[in-house]
Amino acid sequence: MLQGMSPILAAAASPAFLAKGCVNVVELDALKESAGERWPRIRDGVYARLEMLLRNKLGPNDLFIRLGDTAYLITMPTTEAEDVSAICTRVAYDLHTSFLGECGLAQIHVDTVVGGEDDALVLKRLPPSTVQTLADRMGFADLLTGASGAKRPAAGTPERAAASGHAHAAGVHSAVQGHHHLSHGHVVAEADAHLEIEHQFQPVWSVPNAAVTTYGCEVKSVRIGGRPAVVVPAALPPKERLAIEMSTLRHGLTTLEHSHELGKRFLLDLPLSFEVFGSPAGRMEVLGACRELSHTYRSFITFVITNVPHGVGQTTLANMVTALSPFGRAVAATIHPATRALTVYQGIGLKAIGYNLTEFPTRPVFSSEDAERLSQFARRNGLGSFLYGVRDKNALKFAQDANLQYLCGPAVAPPTDQPRGMWRLSWAEVLAKPETELWV
Repeated sequence: MLQGMSPILAAAASPAFLAKGCVNVVELDALKESAGERWPRIRDGVYARLEMLLRNKLGPNDLFIRLGDTAYLITMPTTEAEDVSAICTRVAYDLHTSFLGECGLAQIHVDTVVGGEDDALVLKRLPPSTVQTLADRMGFADLLTGASGAKRPAAGTPERAAASGHAHAAGVHSAVQGHHHLSHGHVVAEADAHLEIEHQFQPVWSVPNAAVTTYGCEVKSVRIGGRPAVVVPAALPPKERLAIEMSTLRHGLTTLEHSHELGKRFLLDLPLSFEVFGSPAGRMEVLGACRELSHTYRSFITFVITNVPHGVGQTTLANMVTALSPFGRAVAATIHPATRALTVYQGIGLKAIGYNLTEFPTRPVFSSEDAERLSQFARRNGLGSFLYGVRDKNALKFAQDANLQYLCGPAVAPPTDQPRGMWRLSWAEVLAKPETELWV
């Protein structure tokens, strides 16, 4: 189908990728038109800025290719079609505001690639209503300016808008510049000023090593606007939940670097909720922050995908694992207590699976059958097993009988504001502790 195209482009726009809907094109024609006679002078700067935005926002398995003078093709093989368009929409918005100071709805030209013949791609422009919806999902809909579109009628004429939903052909230059994304970018979400977030670290006991080797960074409390009442993050809107998770990730990474510089070495668990990391905005922020981390410390980090819902699709979970794997030593994931068939966790690159009892406080008490089922599945599939949020000795006993490998919670060791490094801990010491708060 694409025999006239370069090998790189033919691979990026392969029939399998086109069928999945994971190939988009960001067009620069509206920006070029607004720039007018300045375009030849700013063109290289536009390319450099756009490529930086793409490197920051795309994952390690994604790629982009410049097509001619005013278009970039973006392929994201492990991302859902709508999320690809959402990310490309955000990229187009950021690019326009970088050079024009504002961006209108009609200036965002993003296409899905729906086919290819010889040396041309067949594109379908996202209609303005879709762009508006995606902008709302990505959190910048209220920043779009109607005035900017009105000032540039050539980019927002009725003829342009009417044609936006129709397929059109884009010629491809034979000399195509392709890039894979392994460089570091800078996308770090600042927590909203009205959120006051405290963090703590949960010691994680490696039972086979009889030592606390890992600390999990987590939220200790969240307050809004200086008010004394502590709020539950899950009850907040998506934007605030993303800010909280990014704050936790940054705090964990900063503490890891500082502690290792002082000679206190440990491994770090970084939690990322399924809902937040599964959103385009969350994915962009997390991967951007991960790229800022020195390679020196990546071998000390395990990402833990938390609050994995019951009935999650294996492909969706596998895509998350694939995106995170280059930035840490391992990726782990929690299990919903209603899940009985654990095959979704099989063969997708995870290093460990387990339960976090704090995720589901209203569920029935953790049982010996839960522990044994987890242990057997993990052993058969070469996975580690963990139980977090352990508060009572019954759960400890179940974990001990099932030979679960990693445990944490008040029944094991109390949380701490700062990791103290690795230290020895035996079953005898853990079981000798006074009975703690019972898990309900």
